[in-house]
Amino acid sequence: MAKDRVGNDIGTTEHDWQSVKRRVQNLKRRIFRATKNGEWNQVRSLMKLMLRSYANLLLSVHKITQENKGKRTPGIDRQIVRTPKARARLIRELMMVKAWKVKPAVRIYIPKADGKQRPLGILTIKNRVAQAIVKNAIEPCWEAQFESNSYGFRPGRSVQDAIESCFSRLNRRSTHKWILDADIKGAFDSISQEFVLHKLGNIPARGLIKAWLKAGYIEAEVFNRTERGTQQGGVISPLLANVALDGIQKLLPSNYGFIRYADDWIATANERRTSSY
Repeated sequence: MAKDRVGNDIGTTEHDWQSVKRRVQNLKRRIFRATKNGEWNQVRSLMKLMLRSYANLLLSVHKITQENKGKRTPGIDRQIVRTPKARARLIRELMMVKAWKVKPAVRIYIPKADGKQRPLGILTIKNRVAQAIVKNAIEPCWEAQFESNSYGFRPGRSVQDAIESCFSRLNRRSTHKWILDADIKGAFDSISQEFVLHKLGNIPARGLIKAWLKAGYIEAEVFNRTERGTQQGGVISPLLANVALDGIQKLLPSNYGFIRYADDWIATANERRTSSY
């Protein structure tokens, strides 16, 4: 892990944190711009630089141990990081390759609004930080390629943006009066892992992403394999889901409207039509 010229402790000053965030953001912008320009060798080099970035490590540890809602929920390692001293130790450990070893998730269930329960996979603290590091490296590349009308789990976008897009598409002046409202059943659990890996291509950390997809989970002290899907609750899972679902809009005729928020989407048209789409 190459050290950037920033403070070497997670309890650094606010000024240092601004420097950490600025370095990571600058790298993200460079990856985004290189992707837009089709400079693929440069994209790979910048991704590798992000994966080695000490600033990225610091920011990822901060996000996972201090900002995330699940910061007090342990994985199979039973580890919770609460103090500056513990965070500094975690940083030192993650600078060693063996600390990135992939381990199964612990499956828990949380209630949904409809009374059902949603399964979540809780990773070890080290795996969560590692996923945050990798996400920062590959997300800018995909942000440069994603369809413009997808809104879920993307930086700088929200459900309000999706609502505004729906309003613009369906207001009184619009000729689009026909709507297909759909969602992809069990999207996170049903995604083809091979399809995701194929779309990701030969990127840095591809082997690590594959290992996370195949890591399995433990429920009631029983290990379960994961042959498909991506763990709900994984830091990188929403990005991988968007990678898998990107491209639906291209399958529709050009005169159709399309708006997607994660696995929920609508298609609009100015007339009712039965087609093979």
